[in-house]
Amino acid sequence: MPYHLADAYVRGALTEFFAFVFLPLILWAFRRLVIYKKRLYIPLGVLTYAGLILTHNLTALIFTPFLLAYLGFLLFRRREMRVWGYCVLAILLALGLTAFYWFPGFRESAWVRLGQVGPTATDYRHHLVPLSQFFSPFLIYRYFPHQGVKLEHPLSYIQLGLVALSFLVVLRRQGPLRNHLLFFQAITILSLFMMLSSSAFLWEGLPLLRYLQFPWRFLSLVSIGSSILIGSLLLLPLKRREIAIWPHLMGVGIVGVLMACSLPNLPIEPMAIPNDSVPLSEGEVNLATMAQYDYLNGLWVRLWGGTWGFEYLPAWVKEARKEIFLPLAKPSVPMPILSPADIPSVTLGRQGPLDKVLSVETEKGMKLIFHTFYFPHWRIYIDGEKKEPYPSGRLGLLTVDLPPGHHRILVRFEDTPSGRIGGIVSSLSILAVLLILILGLKRRAILVGLAVLLLLSLLVPLRSRSFVEHPQERQVNLANQVKLLGYGLEKEVYHPGDTLHLTLYWLSLREMSEDYTVFVHLMEEDGTRLVGQHDGQPVYNFTPTTRWEPGEIVVDRHEFTIEAETPPGQYRIFVGMYLLSTMRRLEVLDTKMGLSDNAILLTQVRVQEAG
Repeated sequence: MPYHLADAYVRGALTEFFAFVFLPLILWAFRRLVIYKKRLYIPLGVLTYAGLILTHNLTALIFTPFLLAYLGFLLFRRREMRVWGYCVLAILLALGLTAFYWFPGFRESAWVRLGQVGPTATDYRHHLVPLSQFFSPFLIYRYFPHQGVKLEHPLSYIQLGLVALSFLVVLRRQGPLRNHLLFFQAITILSLFMMLSSSAFLWEGLPLLRYLQFPWRFLSLVSIGSSILIGSLLLLPLKRREIAIWPHLMGVGIVGVLMACSLPNLPIEPMAIPNDSVPLSEGEVNLATMAQYDYLNGLWVRLWGGTWGFEYLPAWVKEARKEIFLPLAKPSVPMPILSPADIPSVTLGRQGPLDKVLSVETEKGMKLIFHTFYFPHWRIYIDGEKKEPYPSGRLGLLTVDLPPGHHRILVRFEDTPSGRIGGIVSSLSILAVLLILILGLKRRAILVGLAVLLLLSLLVPLRSRSFVEHPQERQVNLANQVKLLGYGLEKEVYHPGDTLHLTLYWLSLREMSEDYTVFVHLMEEDGTRLVGQHDGQPVYNFTPTTRWEPGEIVVDRHEFTIEAETPPGQYRIFVGMYLLSTMRRLEVLDTKMGLSDNAILLTQVRVQEAG
């Protein structure tokens, strides 16, 4: 199916791509449950349906009415309430198993801009296709360069023709098989209709559909329906006699035709950074290269400027989506004179994505701002006492007021009541599924329990793999505008050609009217040779200093490659800031930490030959 391939190789929609795995599994599990009426098939239905919900919620939104219709088709005219109960129980347990995910999502949706793709969104209109453009006129499918933006010609005449041949099977077969084929024909035709311009009245009348954003998502149902319909062609017999090898030859022929139709034009080249002829390898995909790709490609303007872009941006952000990463034009103001009492002392402890520990000493009190969006999940504890944070500035950054004195601060991302309720429901659902397995397997119950415990033991360490640092302290004042608090370096020994990853922690002391560039230089001990460097605006060019608020802590990551010809020895890392238009550096006021050219001596590293 070209759409399935386009999800991975054109659109890069990997979660939707993997969601296809669950569609036939769900139908198979529930069909077995209805036919054999055994409790053992309830966990299969639960786990497959829950897997779809957790993999891609929009595919689950499309597939759920289809699943309910299929169950209604299977249970039609059946009077066995036990089977009805099993099916309802499986669906409820799947919803319960995933409640930790969807329940807080629904309850807390008002905290983000999810509503911009809700009842008032109209982007879907641009993707409804007239019948004249719906089928590709080419025998070999053409993948358009901008297929991820507007999907034209979602089907080819070859696929349509193979699906149409399934009507011959319907004419030749009777009983349950015929009814099944009629059901999937109806689902396929309805799904195709939902992508045509003539279905606009349904998109207008059913607001929930607008959350799908793109009508072509119905191709997931077309894929599963057409697979079954095309597969039924293997049941077509010859007129006068049966040939045992016929279905095998038919199957190979159909697969060959579909491959020849879909694969030749598939774009499988690796992604390359714009304006860079060298494609990225798997190991080179990281935060820096992703940010560079977005920055050079203008994605925050071209994509995030749409009504569906930035749909998870917190509701407290006042800045326009297109301008969040752009510098602010500010008039030049006289430099304020800061006394030692105006400059707080900040000592950083553990710094992770979901929790941070630091100590702050301030004589006058201050507004402490973290360079992360405010969200009600954040909790701040000052000297062990809970303090309510709040959003500040046009970006709605996480902020807390500190009284004068010395304070130990803990910042932590915690569950809300909705999250705790969802977690409890999911835990109870897991216990219910385990109980059903134990009752069904009996003697093998111990093995099942051990397998589940092993799975949980493998999942728990995943959280601890997050980026966590214990920064080395530095207290260096740059021109009374910004203060370097510390740095994080992953190791102290490198080899030529290695990539050096460095994290700088800055504290803004005042509003800045200029956008300063941060430099990181790796030099020989005598300062005569530069063997590696990175110069750029903070946080991968996405956080210009004109947007820094007084009292804001900014985590700024840099990386660069050490020259391959670098000889072994000791090398020093220098950092600082300068104004690009004049190349003038901010003055380092602490002479013990700086040089005459206003560069901060950060630390030393050793470069040795690869052994």
